[in-house]
Amino acid sequence: MHQKYDLTLKKLLKDIPAKFLKILTGYETGRFLDIQLPNIQYWLPDLIIELPDSSILHIEIQSASDSTMLMRMYLYSALIFSQYGRMPRQIVLYVGNKPHKMKNKIGTYSYEINDIRDINCSELLQSDKPEDAVLALLCNSDNMDVTITKILEKLSTLPIKTMNDYILKLLNIADLRKLSDKVKKGVKNMPITIDVRESTLFQEGLITGKQEGLITGKQEGLFEGKRQGLLEGIELGLELKFGLAGLDLMNIVRAVNTLDKLEEFKNLIKTASSVEALKEFLSKSV
Repeated sequence: MHQKYDLTLKKLLKDIPAKFLKILTGYETGRFLDIQLPNIQYWLPDLIIELPDSSILHIEIQSASDSTMLMRMYLYSALIFSQYGRMPRQIVLYVGNKPHKMKNKIGTYSYEINDIRDINCSELLQSDKPEDAVLALLCNSDNMDVTITKILEKLSTLPIKTMNDYILKLLNIADLRKLSDKVKKGVKNMPITIDVRESTLFQEGLITGKQEGLITGKQEGLFEGKRQGLLEGIELGLELKFGLAGLDLMNIVRAVNTLDKLEEFKNLIKTASSVEALKEFLSKSV
């Protein structure tokens, strides 16, 4: 799925949204297992959680149908079993708008497909955890305007830096429901200034890319991992600061092949006052 949504939703779920996890599993807590599954190639599952009854839960997040999903989930189940000696319960958490077309059964094997819209947002809004409140944006609501207001009211009670971080998460996933304008309108009435330099999400892609490169143990893997991470961080920074006008630069950015120039451009986003200034830099770098 799109890296922006993927990173944001993984981060929200890793913070253990108690009510949301209970709706999915019956438990309000769990211990995350950050692993890289070994194979001929490396497989990186979205989320693997060990629940209080010692069972293993595997969650993949999808914003669109994937024709390879059944194969992927089947392979994941075998690899997880080989590492933990326990067959996982597997859930594809579907967060897209269009009805999915994914198959989830072959022979005696099957996995669950849970559409997040089957969850009533009012249940999540009863929670005290901000992760639950943010996820409510993707769930079923009779009145989304009221839901957004309630989400922002809950986030407004947080310390200012924490509130800013969750507002960024909310904005990142709002596009999944075409709600960016409504969320931004609500945010304008809040005591918040969003600064991409303080955003942990802005750095997330870079960190992930470095980790993936290091896993391969090969120089080309390290280079490509870091480059991909920089591109993801740049894309998020451009969108948060300049919106669609910033994202229009990504085709040019992807043509930059040196890590030093990408790193320099990423830092320039923090201080640039206009898209034109960024274009000028890119024109000298490609």
